[in-house]
Amino acid sequence: MAESTEEQELPAYPIRAYQLIPDPNQPDVVALAIETDQGHSLFLATRAILEDLGKDLLERAAKMPLKPGKT
Repeated sequence: MAESTEEQELPAYPIRAYQLIPDPNQPDVVALAIETDQGHSLFLATRAILEDLGKDLLERAAKMPLKPGKT
């Protein structure tokens, strides 16, 4: 992945929903659809990317405080 030497501020939108959409014509990729108040975005991911993303999300979630009443 190419990195830019200039910092770029990107807008952040809360995720309202997501969906994983398999493609029967491309069994080695899956589409990750993310819905925000600003609309939908669609990303294609391989198994390796999904595994890394899942691991990273679980690690990040474990570092976050629990909401009151959740165990």
